[in-house]
Amino acid sequence: MLAPAFQSPSGAIVRISLVSLRCGMVINSHYRFIFIHVPKTAGTSVTRSLQGIEGDNKRWLARTKHETLAEFHDNIEQRLSPADRASGLHPRGFSTFAFVRNPWDRMSSFYRYLVEKRPKAEISGVASFRDFLDRAESGEAWIQALHSMRSQLDYFTFPDGAMALDFLGHFEHLAEDLGSVSRLTGVPLAIGQENSSSNCGGDYRRDYDAAMVEKVADRFQEEIALFGYAFDDPYPSRRCSARLDDDRNRLIMPQESSAL
Repeated sequence: MLAPAFQSPSGAIVRISLVSLRCGMVINSHYRFIFIHVPKTAGTSVTRSLQGIEGDNKRWLARTKHETLAEFHDNIEQRLSPADRASGLHPRGFSTFAFVRNPWDRMSSFYRYLVEKRPKAEISGVASFRDFLDRAESGEAWIQALHSMRSQLDYFTFPDGAMALDFLGHFEHLAEDLGSVSRLTGVPLAIGQENSSSNCGGDYRRDYDAAMVEKVADRFQEEIALFGYAFDDPYPSRRCSARLDDDRNRLIMPQESSAL
């Protein structure tokens, strides 16, 4: 069986080794890292490549696979065993990393996931991607509760607004950024890349009209401002792919969207 694959904006197919295990945040006590799973940023594939490695620590995980880094820090003391405390091993000193993705690409992918996998019965009442974004804008409760409708920044922002990660990569530069994660953690990630002319996943820009573009821009304006994402270009103009140490409070929200 082939490992799961996904297409980068350049058209390259990135394939990651498959381990059929629970997906979500990964905590490794041997290599001392925490992977924060931001929904719809290839996190499931990255998780599967990390689980099964020596030191995988599921005892410290929350029941939800999309716990934020701040929530983890708030709750970790309750999850430590007497043996953990006696050993002096504490995850707050572990390396942390996550990935982000162009919000328009991410929302298009998320809607396709809802339609194809049907994890929520309510999706049957949604007529189209446009209808979904209209309902999100109007505050429909079941949509607001979806993990993927949160800002990606929420997953690594602390209550005081600090955003702190040892490495923040991009879906658009996944293969290269996973190489940086390998150097950070000391884990030789089993990834491969092959070129393909197939239009796997398609071009997200075909899924939008002008009004839909603005709805996504309004909802995710902070991450768009921070990384320089734009609708017409899937790649970030202000790429991180490095340590993130920033203050979310400094982000100045534009009065009018400049998504196009």
